[in-house]
Amino acid sequence: MNNTMLHKKMKIAVLAGGMSDEREVSLETGGVIKKVLLDGGYSNTVFVDVDHNLDRKLRKIKPDVVVNGLHGTYGEDGAVQGLLEMMSIAYTGSGVTASAVSMDKIISRAVMKYLKIKIADGCTVNISKNLDPPYEFPVVLKDPFNGSSRGVYIIRSEQEWKNRVENLKHGALFLCEKYFKGREINVSVLRGEVIGDVEIVPANEFYDYESKYLTDKTKYIVDPDYSDKVSKEIWKASLEMHQFIGCKGVTRSDFMVNAEEYVMLEINTLPGMTAHSLVPMIAKKRGISFLKLMELLIEEALTE
Repeated sequence: MNNTMLHKKMKIAVLAGGMSDEREVSLETGGVIKKVLLDGGYSNTVFVDVDHNLDRKLRKIKPDVVVNGLHGTYGEDGAVQGLLEMMSIAYTGSGVTASAVSMDKIISRAVMKYLKIKIADGCTVNISKNLDPPYEFPVVLKDPFNGSSRGVYIIRSEQEWKNRVENLKHGALFLCEKYFKGREINVSVLRGEVIGDVEIVPANEFYDYESKYLTDKTKYIVDPDYSDKVSKEIWKASLEMHQFIGCKGVTRSDFMVNAEEYVMLEINTLPGMTAHSLVPMIAKKRGISFLKLMELLIEEALTE
């Protein structure tokens, strides 16, 4: 059954878990989404812990629509989107190409540069024991294919650099950027419209995995007070990235802001939906409940 109208009896499959490093975060996201939909009267909502048998599970469930609560490899990089396309199943969020581009920090940086969006100076490096730092310290090493702040390291000295590269997989491709110190501002775009921003004041030095998911000390400020000029520019950049790579549903773009200067860090096509997540915070401030947010995403998926 492929209905194009949202109704309470429709069968909704919430995909979560998966096989990436972000499995635990995704399980939390999926659990929250399932509860919100069930509490909202969508009684035929089922939770699917994704593995290599996903196609068999979906054939058995026969959902009207899939809500994608996956993060990281296979879920956020275009892989599961391609499977759903082949199976002719409607799904929330961006498609194959937009997902793949946004997940790859090297390619997404190239798109930002093409759009003349400000980014930190950076280059790619192949990890090896004798690798020299390409910039003066401090620098940031990033796994270009990971999320949830995993594989991100701020390095401030030669000894820290040596210790880090010795402990990373030799031959691995990493992104190295000059460190840009500032306030972290995140901008959300929903169905082609900027709905707001939020500042993160992390519990640790930067918004790492612990600050995101393991502590209540991180502070979030919706509608933060900062330069009007910068605000206009990063809202414009967020919308341009969303539209240029063909994103759908909701995206969250991350920036570092320092007075009148800023750099764009990345765009996320499947932002988290946990108790600590930013998009629901911004949506709530705009009068959009969590349930309404999910309904808007599902409606878009069904009309595509």
